[in-house]
Amino acid sequence: MSVGRPQAANATEPARAAEQGGRRDTVITVDRLRVEFTRARKGDVVLALEDINLEIHEGEFLAVLGPSGCGKTTLLNAIAGLVPPTSGEVRLRGEPVCDPGPDRAVVFQDYALMPWRSVEDNVRFGVEMQPALRRNSAKRVQDAIDLVGLRGFERAYPRELSGGMQQRVGLARGLVAEPAILLMDEPFGAVDAMTREVMRNELERIMSETGKTVVFITHSVDEAILLGDRVAVFTSRPGRIKELLPVTLPRPRYGYDARALKEFIEMREHLWGLLNNEARVAAGATPDGS
Repeated sequence: MSVGRPQAANATEPARAAEQGGRRDTVITVDRLRVEFTRARKGDVVLALEDINLEIHEGEFLAVLGPSGCGKTTLLNAIAGLVPPTSGEVRLRGEPVCDPGPDRAVVFQDYALMPWRSVEDNVRFGVEMQPALRRNSAKRVQDAIDLVGLRGFERAYPRELSGGMQQRVGLARGLVAEPAILLMDEPFGAVDAMTREVMRNELERIMSETGKTVVFITHSVDEAILLGDRVAVFTSRPGRIKELLPVTLPRPRYGYDARALKEFIEMREHLWGLLNNEARVAAGATPDGS
C-alpha cells in the first residue's frame, strides 16, 4: 500500500503534525488499558479491551474502526471517565482520568434530545451544570447554534426537525461548553446517506474552525479516511489496536472528491482487508474463511 507505512500500535505522530513539521502536545494517553465487565445475569467476565496503548495529540482527529462488539465505545467511555479501567489508565495532559469533566464532551449516535425542550434549551443544557459558564450562556448557546448552521431554528422542537438537524443540535450541545476534547460515538449512524455526507463535511469544517481534539468512532471506512488524521483499527473482542495508520490526504477534504485519489483508494482497500479479517474472527471463522 503506497499511502504511507502503517504505524505501530503505539505510534504517536499524527499526520497533520508531520505535515506542519513539528509535534503537537499529547492530550490523551491510554496506557496498557484493560477493561473487564461482569455480566449480571450470567456472572461471567467479559474482557472488552486489552493492552490498549495510544497517544492522541492536541488538535488531532482520531477515527476508530473495528467490528461490532470490539470495545470501541468502551474506549470512548474510558476516556470520558464513564468506565473505570480494570488495569492500566487513561491520562489527560498527564493527570489520571477518574470522572467525567467539562474538558470532554460526548456526542452519541442517538440524538438524546429532550423532546419538551426547544433547540435553544437543548443546547443550553450543555452549560447548565457548570455555574462558571452560566453568565455568558446566551451568547455561548447562540454561537454554538450558529456554528452548526441552525440559526433560525432556536425555538423549534426536536419533533419539528429532520434527523440531520437533530444531530446538529446534539453536536451544538457538545460544543457549547467549549470542551477541549470531543468524543463522538457513531454520531451519523442514524441518518440517511445524503445527510451523512453533509454532516461529515460540516464536521470537518467545524473542527478546522475550532481546532478541537476528536476521537470519532465509526463503522464507515470512507468516513474514517475522510475525517481522520489517523485511523485506529481494532481487533475483534477483546479489542486491541491492530494497526494505526496516518491519513495524509490534503485538507479540507470536503471541497473536492478525495475518494477519486489513488491514495484514498489504496487506503480504503487496505482498511477493508483488515476489517474483513477481524469480522471473520468475530463471527467464529478463521481469517481465511475456513
